[in-house]
Amino acid sequence: MNIDSLKFLPLTVFMLSARFGGQTDLAWKQAFILGGLCTIVILCIHLYKNVILDRLMLGINLFLLVGSGAFLSNSLYVLYYFGTYKGAVFLSCIAIVGLATTLFSNTGFIGIRTNHTDMIHKTSLQLLFLTIICIAWSLIANDYGLIVSAVIPFVILRMMYAKLGDKLKKSKMS
Repeated sequence: MNIDSLKFLPLTVFMLSARFGGQTDLAWKQAFILGGLCTIVILCIHLYKNVILDRLMLGINLFLLVGSGAFLSNSLYVLYYFGTYKGAVFLSCIAIVGLATTLFSNTGFIGIRTNHTDMIHKTSLQLLFLTIICIAWSLIANDYGLIVSAVIPFVILRMMYAKLGDKLKKSKMS
């Protein structure tokens, strides 16, 4: 099995658990806890194998871990924001990962190994700027449902992540 395909497992477990649980409060709690546990297992496997983690999926993993921690600790303050600003919180977790990896990782937010650190930094900043725009969009579109406030911005972010990564990989070869 390709280890890279495991990166989607926590999100898949989270979404299926919420869906089949009827999207009740209890179902969301179970979905976050199961997604968080799955995240821990998958992160351990990836770290053991010394694989560069997909930064967007790492942001989703942070979202699942914070959500599961909020449910387990009954942190009503955090749960309020998760419930009220779903898309913005989701994208903010990606932005936190983006900021941390841009500042403290040799592979940046884009997650690619190359000797062109200036290009990694520039590309990571572009992606971080786009993430902030997506968060702003999510806040504006908060009342229009998850598809508009979270899924569409995430799909745009995923497409740009892939496009910028491919561009960086091509320049790495030259």
